[in-house]
Amino acid sequence: MSRQISVKPYRRAFRQPLRTAHGEWATREGFLVRVEEEGRVGYGEVAPLPDFGSETLTEAAAFLEQLASQPEMAAPASLPCCAFALSAAQVVAELGSFHPLENGEAPRQSAPCLPASKVVAPPRDYSVSALLPSGSTALRLADEKSKAGYCSMKWKIGVEPIAKEITTARSLLDSLPSTVRLRFDGNAGLAASELEQWLEFLIPYRKRVDFIEQPLACGQETLMADYMKASGIGIALDESLNGTERERWLKPNVWAGPLVIKAPLMGELSQLADRLAVVAEQVVFSSVFETGIGLENSLRLADSLPHVFRPIGYDTRAVFNDELNYLQAAATICTSDRRAYDPELVWNLI
Repeated sequence: MSRQISVKPYRRAFRQPLRTAHGEWATREGFLVRVEEEGRVGYGEVAPLPDFGSETLTEAAAFLEQLASQPEMAAPASLPCCAFALSAAQVVAELGSFHPLENGEAPRQSAPCLPASKVVAPPRDYSVSALLPSGSTALRLADEKSKAGYCSMKWKIGVEPIAKEITTARSLLDSLPSTVRLRFDGNAGLAASELEQWLEFLIPYRKRVDFIEQPLACGQETLMADYMKASGIGIALDESLNGTERERWLKPNVWAGPLVIKAPLMGELSQLADRLAVVAEQVVFSSVFETGIGLENSLRLADSLPHVFRPIGYDTRAVFNDELNYLQAAATICTSDRRAYDPELVWNLI
């Protein structure tokens, strides 16, 4: 039986536009992909973010339209979101919508071109880093998240005047329990002088700061590394991992800080697993505001990297007014909830 491909576009509205250093983001668009082969079915998700170096929505749509009539096509490296979606769907189709290793069953290898065993491991629980809204509205939600058990929180900066943001950051740090660590996400939108102000403010709080995420633009990694070394505060790369030098930063002993991984933007699954295995202790998995299909495919990748230990950035359930994410907002993504996951339910909602 030949491979059959079905594609569904989706468009999701944020409950409130997401504010970042690059402006407001009101809707999330992408595609769900269903792969059927030899009676087995797998699902993937194409979730482009061209600002992070991926293909555009239009480019992905053109490829997926061609793929529907030529299902044996492989996604080129220039379309990393399409490549991730197809390879993830193929793994699920090969292994079924469960983790065979849980029951002691070896993964099937009927598709030799795809080394699926690289990305198969028993599912596990993950601590989640809470996502706080930009601005002072973060204060109220941070208190709620802390009471709900979150010990890590991420707050986007570079959205409002820096003096106002630092005042809010001080209130966050002073009001939250000392067990809560904060991440500050600049989305590559800060100037060097602004980063210096942030570091000057944060140094007395450094034990409470997990890291500052991509404060400066791609190409300024050397400068960020200098600031990290001088301040003792971790600086994570995010946008840089999808920029022109992306291969460089995933090599061992090249970047000293965390590496924020948005898996659906980073290409074929088994190749990505190989690239991440050597830097797994630095890896922080993070959402691209995908549906439950893209989320579980990313978590399967994380399962295959036992040295990944940092809270993951998947507190995205409440930002949409739909049911396309199967997990409820919680401080921990539990194995029991993941075992109940059924991608077909997400597929049928589109």
